[in-house]
Amino acid sequence: MTKSTTYYWVLAALMSVITLIASYVVVPFGVIPFTLQTMAVVLTGLLIPRKYAAVAMFLNAILLFIFKGAFIYSPSFGFIIGFIVAMMFASQNPGAENGWKILTIRAIGMNLIIFLCGLTYMYSALNYLLDSPISWMDTLMSGMIIFLPTDIIKNVVAISLALVLKKRLTL
Repeated sequence: MTKSTTYYWVLAALMSVITLIASYVVVPFGVIPFTLQTMAVVLTGLLIPRKYAAVAMFLNAILLFIFKGAFIYSPSFGFIIGFIVAMMFASQNPGAENGWKILTIRAIGMNLIIFLCGLTYMYSALNYLLDSPISWMDTLMSGMIIFLPTDIIKNVVAISLALVLKKRLTL
């Protein structure tokens, strides 16, 4: 069944709002709480075609700026850029196989791109924009390593949701 472009535009708008709402859901986990934002980002990439997924994350960046004050000088702004870039390279390819193995590989690819963009920007912003020197190891520790256990859980949930939703929504 072929879906119209309107269908995907609506899904893109919906996923951008879901991602914004997920950024407000803070789950306490040890000393560092985490949000469900990256789970929504990965789910977006697993559900809708690249072009629409990238637009969804661009809309999400605008919504984050409006509602949360996301700003270019924030060390975490690179992760928002990573959301958009990840959608362009690792998100849903129309007509591709959608088994759990493929979805897992794509989810890992999206996370790698998000971390690459986010950590690079975090290091640069702290060292050059905000004049708060930090080493690459400290950047890796504070921006990625402490979040890996929860990111694994969020990816498993996103993949499971994508498998169910693809059957229900005939995506």
